[in-house]
Amino acid sequence: MISPYIRSFYSGFKRLTPEPVEDFVRTRIVNLFHRIWYNATDSWQRNTYMGYPVLQIPMDLWLYQELIFRERPACILQTGVAEGGSLLYFAHLLDLTGAPASCLVIGVDITLSPKAQTLRHGRIRLVEGDSTAPEVIARLEELRNGLPALVILDSDHRRDHVLRELERYHHMVPAGGCLVVEDTNVNGHPVYHSHGPGPFEAVEEFLSVHDDFIRDDGIWKRNLLSFHQYGWLRRRANSPRAS
Repeated sequence: MISPYIRSFYSGFKRLTPEPVEDFVRTRIVNLFHRIWYNATDSWQRNTYMGYPVLQIPMDLWLYQELIFRERPACILQTGVAEGGSLLYFAHLLDLTGAPASCLVIGVDITLSPKAQTLRHGRIRLVEGDSTAPEVIARLEELRNGLPALVILDSDHRRDHVLRELERYHHMVPAGGCLVVEDTNVNGHPVYHSHGPGPFEAVEEFLSVHDDFIRDDGIWKRNLLSFHQYGWLRRRANSPRAS
């Protein structure tokens, strides 16, 4: 319920937007909080998991936990490793859900950090190199061994690179499965306006030519915001099988 004071303060905006004023105010409050959180150097950028930095907000980590428990992926493949916290988190979630030993967490980064190289878990496999290079793709295909994957793209955030990743990795996602393009919030969506075309724009272009994928906004919208908002994609259930 919006107080009479706030309702009065924003009543003039009704003429500027087709949204009900409550939705207008809500959207702007959420976006403001999103920007405050994103720009806070002592918040999410200092988050760790079991001693490994993990550059995620807790709400997005929680969504991954729900997704992995509910959908039981046969493999998790992430581009962009950073310090390795996300990979270890995913590996532990697979342990907790009783996933078979064949269910690997594969991470690729153009340069593996010294911290990431200290990861010791039976499910984790690390690959160093450009995530779009043919020899790297060949190694990843060897590691996943034909298993369909939950694919997470979190490396170079420039639009053209993300689009190349989408073209090279989307076939690994099974019908009904998920592909997550991270950090779709940059370039003014609603943070980091000076970034330039990035993940969000890559997703827009990808979806315009791949009608077998759709946005699954229901995954995150109940939490009001996600650093990957509009980047949680799902392959249609009637799409051809992943290869």
